[in-house]
Amino acid sequence: MNLIKHVSIFDTTLRDGEQAPGYSLTTEQKVGIAEASERLGVNTIETGFPASSPKDFEATREICQVLSRAVPCGFARTVVADIDACAQSMAAVAHPRIQLASVGSDIHIKYKRGITRQQVMQETVGAIDHAKLVGFKDISLLLEDATRSDFSFMEQLIGAGIEHGISSIVVPDTVGYCLPGEYYALVKDLRDFVGEDIRISAHCHNDMGLAVANSIAGIEAGADEVQVTLCGIGERAGNASMEEVVAILCHKGEQLHRTHDIVQHRLHETCTLVAGYLNLNIPLHKPIIGRNAFSTEAGMHQQGIMKYRFTYEFMRAADFGAESRMVIGRHSGRNILRQRLACAGIKEIDFTVLDRVYTAIMSDENAEKYNDPKLLMEQYKLLDSQGSPAGAGYVEAASN
Repeated sequence: MNLIKHVSIFDTTLRDGEQAPGYSLTTEQKVGIAEASERLGVNTIETGFPASSPKDFEATREICQVLSRAVPCGFARTVVADIDACAQSMAAVAHPRIQLASVGSDIHIKYKRGITRQQVMQETVGAIDHAKLVGFKDISLLLEDATRSDFSFMEQLIGAGIEHGISSIVVPDTVGYCLPGEYYALVKDLRDFVGEDIRISAHCHNDMGLAVANSIAGIEAGADEVQVTLCGIGERAGNASMEEVVAILCHKGEQLHRTHDIVQHRLHETCTLVAGYLNLNIPLHKPIIGRNAFSTEAGMHQQGIMKYRFTYEFMRAADFGAESRMVIGRHSGRNILRQRLACAGIKEIDFTVLDRVYTAIMSDENAEKYNDPKLLMEQYKLLDSQGSPAGAGYVEAASN
C-alpha cells in the first residue's frame, strides 16, 4: 500500500525568481511577498542571497523578523563570507535553514570554477563545517547542474556531506536539460543512495518547458520537497511554477500519494501581487493564473459548460481564487447570447431577433464589446424594433 506523504513547498521567488533580468524588488516588496507566501501556506521561503548585496542582506533580516510559521532559508556559496552573511542576517530566527551551493557537473567544475573535484570536495566539507559552527542545524547541499553530473562523483560529494551533517540535498536541473523520465531516474537513484532520513528537494528550470513535469517526476521518484516560484519566474525561461505544481498536487494528489499545505484559493491573489511588483504581463493562456485559464469563447464549449460545468472545466476557478468566464466573441454561439439577455431581464426572447443579433455580432470587428450587458441589450432592442423580415426564421444549431 502506498502511504500518503507530505510534499514541502519551498518558495524561491525572492532568490532564484528575482535573479531573472529586469526583476528587481525593493526590501518592502520582498517582505510583502514573503508575508503573502507564508499566508499561502508555503513551508520554506528562500529569503535571498544575503552576501550578494546590502539590499538582500537587509531584506533577509527583515523577512526573518516577520515570519511566524514558514522556515526562512538563506542562500550561500561554499564560501565562509557567504555563510557568515546568512548567519548574521538570520540571527533573529531560532532554527533557520541555509542552502549551500556546491558544484555538481564537470562542466561547471572545469569551465566555471577552474578547479578540481578534490577542491570541490574540500570546499564543500569546509563550508558545511563552518555553517554548523555559526549555528545552522538545517543545512541543504545544492549540487549545481546535477542533471549533467557524474553520478559516482555526486555520491562521493553527498556521502561526505551526510557525514558532516547535512539534512537535505537539492537536485537542480540548472539548465532545464532533463526529460521527466531522466529526472525521475536520477532522483530515484539518489533516494536509494541517501535512504529515507535525508530530505531530497527538486529544483527544476523551464528551458524546454518541462520544469513542472520534471518537478512532478521528482516527487514521484521520492523527493520530499519541491522548489518553485510564483508565476514561474526565474533565470532564462523561469523555474517550476508554484501555481501549476500545486494544481497538480490538488487534483492528482491521490494518484501521486502526496499532500501539501498550500491554501490554494490564495494562489491567484499572491501571484497577482508578484506580477504587480514586477510589472509582469502574465500570458493570457498561463495555466491557473492567466486570464484565459478559466475562460471560454467557443460556442460548443459554452453550450457544454452551461449544461454541466465539468464538460470542459474539471478544475474550479474559485478554488484558486480565480474567476470562470464565458466570453462573447467571434467564436460564440447563440446560447450565450440568450443566457445573457435572459439575465439582463428579457423574459421572452424572440428567436428571430436573437438570430439577427447573432449575425450582427459575428459581423462586428469588435464582437467582444457585447460582453457589456448594456450594449447587448441595446442591440437586441434595436433589431427588435425594426421588425422581422418576411420569411425569417431561426433554427438553433446543436453545436452552438
